[in-house]
Amino acid sequence: MQRPFDNADRSRCYGLRVGDIVSPKIPNGKEFYKGQAEVIELALLDNNKVYLRFNDGSEIDWVAEWCDIITKVEDRQNGEI
Repeated sequence: MQRPFDNADRSRCYGLRVGDIVSPKIPNGKEFYKGQAEVIELALLDNNKVYLRFNDGSEIDWVAEWCDIITKVEDRQNGEI
């Protein structure tokens, strides 16, 4: 059984891991209008693509390079977003 890719050493996807809370940016550096999101999946074949879920439940794929980490998954407590 193959282990799911979780980027435990943060060597890919610009250091993002599933469960991180991020602030997605648009190309001009401003925060995306929906605010902070949780990383729910990393793209296996694209080092610069992640999937995000916002508080309203909407999900999008985003450029990993355009995300600032707010809270690392290992620092989260009680499922906070």
